[in-house]
Amino acid sequence: MFELKAEHLLALCSANEFPIDRDALVFVGLRGCLPLSPFDHARRETQRLNENRVDYQHPRCTLLQWWPARGVFATFPGSTVPHTKYVEQARRHGGVGCNQLLSGFWDDYRRGRHRGFSATGHEAWQQTASRPLRRTADDLDYDPLDRVELSNPSDNLHAAWCAGLDSDYSSAGCQVVVGFPACKQRGDQPATGPWKAFHEGAWALPQTRYGYVLLSGSEVERVALVGLEAGSERVRFGSAGPRTQRVQQALKERGYYEGELDGQFGPRSLRALLQFQEDVFGRGGNDGICGPQTAEALRISWP
Repeated sequence: MFELKAEHLLALCSANEFPIDRDALVFVGLRGCLPLSPFDHARRETQRLNENRVDYQHPRCTLLQWWPARGVFATFPGSTVPHTKYVEQARRHGGVGCNQLLSGFWDDYRRGRHRGFSATGHEAWQQTASRPLRRTADDLDYDPLDRVELSNPSDNLHAAWCAGLDSDYSSAGCQVVVGFPACKQRGDQPATGPWKAFHEGAWALPQTRYGYVLLSGSEVERVALVGLEAGSERVRFGSAGPRTQRVQQALKERGYYEGELDGQFGPRSLRALLQFQEDVFGRGGNDGICGPQTAEALRISWP
């Protein structure tokens, strides 16, 4: 168990150069991490969590609603990985039909509907731009050996159709929160569980775009327990700033990056970094994150 504070979230965003809007509500996904009290959604400066191993069958992740300017956040159990049943179906088709998002930051989730106005369609936050994801065609999990694509598979943020932590959930790559939605298929029944609280806490806000930070539970736990250590800074998809520009410059000098040195780590920068890591570290060594080892290989000082 560890205690996560709002100041830790700020430190992680700074260490990754994530350009969050501090005056707005920000969504955060922690992959492989659960709230100690999964049905307590009070907004606090500190929340207690447990790191958990992702099993692709039960909710083992946490979704946060974070108000940086207020220094508080609320926790909700859910999943940031697809369910095994969808992974198995997609594997028979070369991985198409299911995916897992890489960690990073996006500022483009917007209010909309998941599955439109079908029987199961319900209010949700829609993915509106391309982002990096992995597809697996060899096994039932995702690792650096699986291919990376940059596309928009509509990985929305919606209800998990799930009663609790020991239940199956519904996701082929979306970010989902435990609970059931209000929709035609459920008749006049209202939304339930953590999803109901998540929806009510964010849907009516005046902001039109919602930023989303996705990190692993283990890196968040490390910062919560020992703080930001030397060399813990990272550059990954969604990073923006001078450190990001230094990575672009180093990749360009080695012939991997052909874009502008704009300090925005988007699709072109990520492709360049992935190829560099594969060439230097071998297949399976490309996680798309520039940390101390990749920086050393690029011959740039870190941080």
